[in-house]
Amino acid sequence: MRPTQSIQVQAADAGQRLDLYLARALGVSRGYVRRLLGRKRIRIAGRPASKGVILRTEDRLEVLPFHHPDEGLRAAPEIALRVLREQDGLVAIEKPAGLPTHPLDFEETKTLLNAMLARYPELRSIGEGGLRGGVLHRLDTYTSGVVLFATRDEVWRRAREEFAGRRVEKRYVARVHGAVSAEQEVVLRLESRGRRMRVVESGGREAVTHLRPLSELADTTLIEVRPLTGVMHQIRATLAHLGHPLLGDQHYGSPLELGRHLLHASFISTLGFDAASPPPPESFDRPPAASACVT
Repeated sequence: MRPTQSIQVQAADAGQRLDLYLARALGVSRGYVRRLLGRKRIRIAGRPASKGVILRTEDRLEVLPFHHPDEGLRAAPEIALRVLREQDGLVAIEKPAGLPTHPLDFEETKTLLNAMLARYPELRSIGEGGLRGGVLHRLDTYTSGVVLFATRDEVWRRAREEFAGRRVEKRYVARVHGAVSAEQEVVLRLESRGRRMRVVESGGREAVTHLRPLSELADTTLIEVRPLTGVMHQIRATLAHLGHPLLGDQHYGSPLELGRHLLHASFISTLGFDAASPPPPESFDRPPAASACVT
């Protein structure tokens, strides 16, 4: 953790944007400076600063203690890990809903990767390293289930080739609004629009998703989902486009507030390695209480 720093703006630096200036002064990216600004770690004249400030010669900047990327990602031994299977440089972990797969910056500590580092410190140098050391794929924060890590670099490279070649088998269980009566394969093109993925006629990325209904309960359907591609929010956006958003996925149209959306990664298989995780029955095996409806 870097201690508090006090920086006096010199005449030669006056007229510069604060975020550009601090990126150079601190040896970090502009994005990292913006995150520090968002966390109110940077002050001018004792007050939290904003990224668009134009510096003046008389300005004195105060940078409160922060974790510099050069110090590496911090381990979080206090976060419990449930290892589903470990073999030949691959580790399958059960991720609970609400825990991000990996951090977005080096200030974060409450993610699955931080927890993994306490048990597998070698992940720091595997694959992309940094904020994604050893990570082979990710689940959305409120999706639970199997996440796969590689603990050897050559295994990470081989597995990533399998993901890129669409040769990894992934299965999910989801509970959605409405009745889904027929098995189907859905091919869409998805493009990021702000914080959501939107269906577009052209451009974007191809998203191929196989859906198989399992059972109906109280105007909801439990379905098995097999994504054949790996586009961000692919399952959530596809189901919403079909008029069957995930229960609890208010981001994509569910009227329910459940504290999570009902999507669980139940199975993954690659390189002769497979791992499975049953969905939590208290969430998926019965309909939500009427009080969960948002009015």
